[in-house]
Amino acid sequence: MKGKIKRRVAALAVAATVLLAFTACNDSAAKEEYFEVFGTTLCITTANAEEAERAALEMQNTELAVSAAIADSDIGRINAAAAGESVVVGDITMQLLRKAYRAYELTDGAYDPTVAPLVELWGFAAGDFVQGVAPEKLPSAEEVAAERGKVGFDRAFRLDPESNSVEKLIEGAMLDLGGIAKGDAVARSLGGFTGECLVNLGGNIGGVGKDHRIGIGAPRPSEKAYIGIVTLHSGECISTSGDYERYYEKDGKRYHHIIDPFTGRPADSGLISVTVICRDGALGDALSTAIMVAGEEKGREWLDALSAEYPEIAAVFVHEDLTTATWGRDMQAA
Repeated sequence: MKGKIKRRVAALAVAATVLLAFTACNDSAAKEEYFEVFGTTLCITTANAEEAERAALEMQNTELAVSAAIADSDIGRINAAAAGESVVVGDITMQLLRKAYRAYELTDGAYDPTVAPLVELWGFAAGDFVQGVAPEKLPSAEEVAAERGKVGFDRAFRLDPESNSVEKLIEGAMLDLGGIAKGDAVARSLGGFTGECLVNLGGNIGGVGKDHRIGIGAPRPSEKAYIGIVTLHSGECISTSGDYERYYEKDGKRYHHIIDPFTGRPADSGLISVTVICRDGALGDALSTAIMVAGEEKGREWLDALSAEYPEIAAVFVHEDLTTATWGRDMQAA
């Protein structure tokens, strides 16, 4: 697969993403180019098709390195390793793992890429999950406790950047960088464009060359498809996490794929959607997940702490009663 561009036709693209750009590039020659990356649609709006293809190829090569769904990827080999075994990985994988570990520390463990065993236990693993279809039986408290014993980035894995190796410390521990890789890929791609462009990878969006108006999708069926609109400035990225992306309902309760690493259960923080704007797409992607886990109050503390380093950082919170709140940037009515 390396070196080949996986294209996707426009009819399949972006219609169901959480975020939608309402403006395209000013250049009249700009057009939308579609590709398939990380199991979702990549849409790049630009006048330079060659730059779009180069960005897509770089993302697809990153996918080959870090996708947990690819058995011979770096992450696939780490997950298949035995406790005590070290796996040598590529530079891209180590860079992303270090970013993931930083996000893990900044969020006090609320963003944790080692929750993969719990995601699998609750039936949300890629390839196994069918939207809206609940399992016959929910995990027991004993099963949850057993899988929680494999979770914790600081105790389940040891990173060695000097040798580009990762040692597994706990048998059965697994990594999944899906909560950070797409945001990182979008942010890194922006430097490769010489003119105006907008990059949308399954709802992780970044743009350069101008401001873009971004609609934030309604997390529940509504007369309006969007709860509001925010402005994305050049060089910034935006990511959303919500309880409606992958979920099922059982006995009147909604269960979703964002797992709280501290309880071992789907997050229940009073939030149903979190959107984060940040020039560091990886951090923004991880923060949207972490705030879904820890709640708005803790999220505001993290945003306050990060604002000196990232003065553009902003967030939108959607509560269970569908009320909204913002931090750092106003949201316009849809």
